[in-house]
Amino acid sequence: MPISTFDSPQDAAMCGFPAKYCRVAASRVEGIDAYVLLDTGSDGHPYLYGVNCSQRDGRWLESGSSNGPGWSQAGPDDRLGTLVVWGEAPPDAEMVRLAFEGTAIEERVNNGVYLAVWWRTRCPEESWPRVEGFRIRGMWIQAA
Repeated sequence: MPISTFDSPQDAAMCGFPAKYCRVAASRVEGIDAYVLLDTGSDGHPYLYGVNCSQRDGRWLESGSSNGPGWSQAGPDDRLGTLVVWGEAPPDAEMVRLAFEGTAIEERVNNGVYLAVWWRTRCPEESWPRVEGFRIRGMWIQAA
């Protein structure tokens, strides 16, 4: 059976989901790797679902999926993978600040969710990324 490939990682991620109940909440692309965060819930009942995608011969295909954030192998080196952190943001949140391995990063909140991705990284053994806070109406609020 041939493998289905697509023009975009978003199209690859949404394959098999009913269009009525599936939309792209956020996505990131880095070279031949992509991560797409879908909302597969019905109206008023969001359900987030993450999909790893990769590019082969200029076309995108799904390479794994999960209903939770975490780490997954990407490519032939089993020591390296894609690390993702995502979730629903508080109402009116504009940005999220996350800390990982001594570095803080900030990402935009889109469609009420946040997504942060670390590419070609080792699986954390002890310290996982953590949300430090959200910017709401221009003010940073520390996460609980």
